[in-house]
Amino acid sequence: MALLKVVSGGESTVGEESPLVVIAGAVLKGRAEVASGEMSLSAFNVLLSGGHGSDKIPVVSFPASGERTDVRNAITSALEDFVIGETGLERNIAAAFKYVSDEIIDNITEHADTLVGYFNAWWDEEVVTVCIADGGKTIFGSYLDRQFEGIVSDQAALHAAVSGVSTKNRPGAENRGFGISTSADMVIRGLDSAMVILSGRGLLIRNKERNDFTELPEPVYMPGTLVCFTMPVRRDGFTIYDYIGG
Repeated sequence: MALLKVVSGGESTVGEESPLVVIAGAVLKGRAEVASGEMSLSAFNVLLSGGHGSDKIPVVSFPASGERTDVRNAITSALEDFVIGETGLERNIAAAFKYVSDEIIDNITEHADTLVGYFNAWWDEEVVTVCIADGGKTIFGSYLDRQFEGIVSDQAALHAAVSGVSTKNRPGAENRGFGISTSADMVIRGLDSAMVILSGRGLLIRNKERNDFTELPEPVYMPGTLVCFTMPVRRDGFTIYDYIGG
């Protein structure tokens, strides 16, 4: 698997074969194709508009520290709006895309303890693939920081996060964990699509037929967390409110 070769320290020879491989390589190198936090928002928007008619967004880094919330929100909103405009996502699919993307980005800012996150997206007439990643703490690292008992591996931490186990480790804590469970349910059950999460050595591959949690062997290791999901451009009968209320 090309992704595992990349996170094992091997050189990628697959070029643009997979958005997962591309973004994993950017995280490991600490270098995005576009460093959005180092340019003005107007310049970033001009750069995006220059990609009109293409079928992807290159790996874009965005500021993830709490001090740059307004800049980050403006950049990630511009990215999301560009994808929606280029792919023609139906209204309810677009709402789901924004919800899941924002949930993952919020996790980076709240848990990863890193200065930057990474975003890329690829699409065709039927499916959009989105990958969002960071090179900060793993999910397991976040549980360790909160002295959460009983979670002793990347695989166990990933399973807990997707199951909605709270990181707060106190009676009455909101059983929300990293907020991934709602997003995964929306992607898998609601949109009949797929999600991959790689964090440390924990790997989840999930669709309607698979729900596989794996602890990968050394030397495979993803510093931080990478989440990749797919969505159809059109889906009859889907409504986001079946999953988030409202």
